[in-house]
Amino acid sequence: MTPVPGARRRPDRRAEPGPAATVPAGGTGARAGLGTGALRLARRHVLLLVLVVLATVARVYVTAAYSTALWFPDSGTYVERATSLDPAVDRPFGYSAFLAVLDRLVVFRYVAVAQHVLGLAMVVLVYTLLQRRGVSRRVSLLAVVPLAFDAYLLNIEHFILAETLFMLLLTLAVVALLVVERPGALLVGTVGLLMGALTVTRTVGTFLVAVVLVYLVVRLLLRTLRWTAVAAFAVGVAAVLLPYASWFHAHHGSFALTDHTGHFLYGRVATFVQCEELDVPERLRPLCPAAPPEERPTGDNFVWMAHSPANAVQDGVRVWSEDDLAEFATIAITGQPGDYLYRIVSETAHYLRPGRESGPQDTCPLWWEFPVPTPEPPQTCSSVLAPGPFGHRPALVADLRAYQQVVYTPGPVLGLCLVAGFGALLLRRGSWRDRLDPALLAALGLTVLVGPAMTASFDYRFLLPTLAVLPPAAALALRGASPPWQRRSAEDTPGPPPPGPAPAAG
Repeated sequence: MTPVPGARRRPDRRAEPGPAATVPAGGTGARAGLGTGALRLARRHVLLLVLVVLATVARVYVTAAYSTALWFPDSGTYVERATSLDPAVDRPFGYSAFLAVLDRLVVFRYVAVAQHVLGLAMVVLVYTLLQRRGVSRRVSLLAVVPLAFDAYLLNIEHFILAETLFMLLLTLAVVALLVVERPGALLVGTVGLLMGALTVTRTVGTFLVAVVLVYLVVRLLLRTLRWTAVAAFAVGVAAVLLPYASWFHAHHGSFALTDHTGHFLYGRVATFVQCEELDVPERLRPLCPAAPPEERPTGDNFVWMAHSPANAVQDGVRVWSEDDLAEFATIAITGQPGDYLYRIVSETAHYLRPGRESGPQDTCPLWWEFPVPTPEPPQTCSSVLAPGPFGHRPALVADLRAYQQVVYTPGPVLGLCLVAGFGALLLRRGSWRDRLDPALLAALGLTVLVGPAMTASFDYRFLLPTLAVLPPAAALALRGASPPWQRRSAEDTPGPPPPGPAPAAG
């Protein structure tokens, strides 16, 4: 090639070593590259860092306000089983296993601290999923605000209760399933293990397993997932549930996750059943509540209280078996299907109303307000401090109680997220992921609410896990959406001029 006069010759990079060849031993250049990458990542997501710092401050405030964790009547069962290492009849063992692992921390205060850390981890996990799925940073941040700051969530993280662990397992399963477009058998099998662990933490996980299985089968029919992945999910769930059921059988003689289903179903129907209108066998007649439906106590009372017909005792032995209670509940449901359906629909809709109000047959919402601890247990439905150093800081508790009156996720907002998630399935034009994945999250959130409505009483505690799935459902459903004025602006902006003719070769 004839050199062009006055032109500089490009240096031969193959002949001259670049800077990498002069890096001293020890990987200094690699470390510098990692540091630069981390700094660039931090700058890009600086708003997330600010949000996490503020969420951490909120949790530190709760921990500073109380000398130990908060305590609910169920807490004693979890702690007792963590010590004895055998399954309870009425509660699965998953959360007790978590407490047994944390046993070295000794005091309940640090169990609450660990759960607050898990709450922060959920914020980062959901944000990461949305970013990997192409959601804008602002919408991703908005979707995790409830997980970061909802006062009722901060409160439940401070309880010795299974909710925080349940939410973490649900979040991990959702992120693992949705983060890549076509997960393989190993990843979906891991999701199955997580869903199994979820189910032995709270039995409502049984319904969630069914929802995920339906999602996987739909993807199999759409040919976006291999049958081996669906099989791996089933194997993963079974790998947790079957050994657990066998262990439970060895202790209680029943191949199940719990052996209190009859009690829960009886508590569900006892609030509305009218035996005079049903064909109830004579031997089950003593289970009929005496008071009119409008004067009856909550379903929880029928499940747990000693004066409940379900807990009648004769010569120190329970009169009614779980099968008897389940039979009575089945008669009530089949004989009054409209009343049963009304309870399910009305209680599910109740979660989506404004405010935090409960009726006479709902679990008392005062359980989930930041308490003002007293040396003597309160006579009303109010949580107390867990065993340990008794004390609180009144000024901080007053601040938390004021904060809780304002900073919580309104029910109508979650209702809109639910509509957006299912709306993506019905209305949106896009890839199968854009339609199906938001609907999966919406279905999980709806199931979290409907499951307890079918088998237990209304309780705002059951609403909190939806914060991990419903706002992300709306974020995925609205991914890429822009206001009409932005679209018009983009259409009015002139594009680059068309390329001119290429210059002739000289």
